[in-house]
Amino acid sequence: MSATVRTFQAEDAAGVRDVMEASFEVDRFPGFTRSEIDRAILRLIPDPGGTVVALEDDRIVGYCTPNRDDLTVHPAFRRHGHGRRLVPAALDLVRGHGRDELQLYVPQHVPGAVAFAEAMGMEYRSSLWLFALAPEQAVPAPAFPDDVVTRSWDPDRDIDLEAWVAFMHAAFEGHPTAMSFSPSVIAHVHQAPDFDPGTILIVASQDQPDTPIAFARLELRADDGEGRRVGDVGLIGVLPAWRGRGLGRELLRWGISELRCRGAGPIELAVEAANERATNLYRAHGFEPTVEWPHWVLPVR
Repeated sequence: MSATVRTFQAEDAAGVRDVMEASFEVDRFPGFTRSEIDRAILRLIPDPGGTVVALEDDRIVGYCTPNRDDLTVHPAFRRHGHGRRLVPAALDLVRGHGRDELQLYVPQHVPGAVAFAEAMGMEYRSSLWLFALAPEQAVPAPAFPDDVVTRSWDPDRDIDLEAWVAFMHAAFEGHPTAMSFSPSVIAHVHQAPDFDPGTILIVASQDQPDTPIAFARLELRADDGEGRRVGDVGLIGVLPAWRGRGLGRELLRWGISELRCRGAGPIELAVEAANERATNLYRAHGFEPTVEWPHWVLPVR
């Protein structure tokens, strides 16, 4: 058997998808749907340096994408040492991006997952929660302050993706988990046939309407098995200087209203358990935690 690890290449997408599909069928991760596979692959291709893959006799049998907290080995190729080879390669990735630790989702229901994490020297850090809002839950309409203006993403106006990424990173300053965005990934996602600029709302001050201070990003996924489409409030970010003025609250309300207008039944969002301000806001609007995703970390040495 020949076993190697290398950086992801665009032509590896089919092999990584095969691993994802096999894991989805066997592991049944709570809170994940098959549409997550398409979403993940869409973001892998424009960021080849963000993933490492494990090969056995030239077949891709595992991968690790630190930005998605994801290390997965094909169920048929587990206990072959691929996970142990992927971890140091993933540490090299995060080190190269200036981060000081590798964070991974460790599913407690998958046999051997916790034991593997402990054997690699990882420790539990925190949990990401999936919150859900029932379709019948009433939520107030958005009412933004008079000193701000709002608009949708404009492909002809919002062309400086480097500046946009810098803004996004600033908007998540102080977040319990480091956020990492890439201009190439954003460009690739926005070029997809189903990208809708109306799913991004940008907030700016009246005095500087061309300078964003907050934003929200929505997604609408396929039905949930009961004939209903599922809405996702994917991101809500506010610059530190503009926090405490209710912008996050109004962006949340806008997101719920917009998703419901687009046919969403249940609406979901993911939030760090340690982010008490956010969890309190979501609970106040009727969101309830439904799934816990434990995250473990390994320091870069």
